[in-house]
Amino acid sequence: MAALRLRHDVAVRTEDLDRLHAEIRRASRGPAEEYAEVLERAIATCEGDAAASEYLDVVELHSELVEAYDRLGRVEEALHQADLLVELGYRSQPDPRCRRAEILTRHGRLEEAAAIWDAVAADTPDDVWVYNNAGLEYGAIGEHELALDWLTRALELAVRTSDPERLLGQLRDLRAASLANLGLEPDELQNATPTQELPARWDSPTTLPNSARIDRGVTPAHEPAPMVPVALAWLPADEYAEWPQHWPDLADSPLLHDDEGEPVSHTVYCRRMEGRLRAHSEAGMTRLSVVPVRADEFRPWVAENAPDEPDPSQLRAQYAADVARDPSRTVTWPPGRNDPCWCGSGRKYKKCCGAPGVPL
Repeated sequence: MAALRLRHDVAVRTEDLDRLHAEIRRASRGPAEEYAEVLERAIATCEGDAAASEYLDVVELHSELVEAYDRLGRVEEALHQADLLVELGYRSQPDPRCRRAEILTRHGRLEEAAAIWDAVAADTPDDVWVYNNAGLEYGAIGEHELALDWLTRALELAVRTSDPERLLGQLRDLRAASLANLGLEPDELQNATPTQELPARWDSPTTLPNSARIDRGVTPAHEPAPMVPVALAWLPADEYAEWPQHWPDLADSPLLHDDEGEPVSHTVYCRRMEGRLRAHSEAGMTRLSVVPVRADEFRPWVAENAPDEPDPSQLRAQYAADVARDPSRTVTWPPGRNDPCWCGSGRKYKKCCGAPGVPL
């Protein structure tokens, strides 16, 4: 973890600092309350001990404390730490002010969050991570109209700039989920590639400030908005060989093909899904799951819910969102390191998709 990185140019000075570092590592894998206590103590030690402040990355300790407080629902303390990061010169992409907006959004204080998202977007209009960040957070709490607006701007920017941040896949997934939740059909932008010229109606991003779309009074500032799980559609091993027959629209999917256009094995496909799940997690999504899509279950659902048969990728996203309402039908990600891997291989997660160094 970032907070646990040592300053490699500083020699280890005392056994006490060694023990402190080891304690932080252990606590990071335990309950958030314990982790927050250890981080607080480590920061206090650094404030009173020059050797400790050189040994540990104090700014990253504060960054980890933001997340620990947020998980514990200690909102004001999390906000204070987020503001402190900005004062300390913390560097991140997007702008570190977004940390405060993330916390406010997760806890239902949408008007305050909207003002920050708008200000950061105005200051850094060419940073696709800002739009991705806002869209992801709004989608995670079920505010899909707001999420769709930000993700549309993010996807438009990624397409126009040839996707230097390699976010197209994630943006399409997130945007497909919001479209599905809003009952909207996929548009041309959803499948646009960097080599295509976008239609004129996307020549300019939406200019209406996000804050103008917030329905005042819908979510009281003191009442956290519910966290909505995000589920990704996944092809299980027992039907993977038949995907060309069941899902011909996936013929160009980068998840299922190598650089020469040849189909990849189910193992490689799952490792690529693992990479997509990790990207979502690193972007701030905390409730992720995988929904197996099987043809004999999917077709009756389509007949009942989408008789007009719109875009198949949109249908799968909508199906995953619908199935995810029943946790017993989803595969929670990530599993514990010693638990069976989510991909169904039967091996432990740490020895399968979760193994260090696994190519994604």
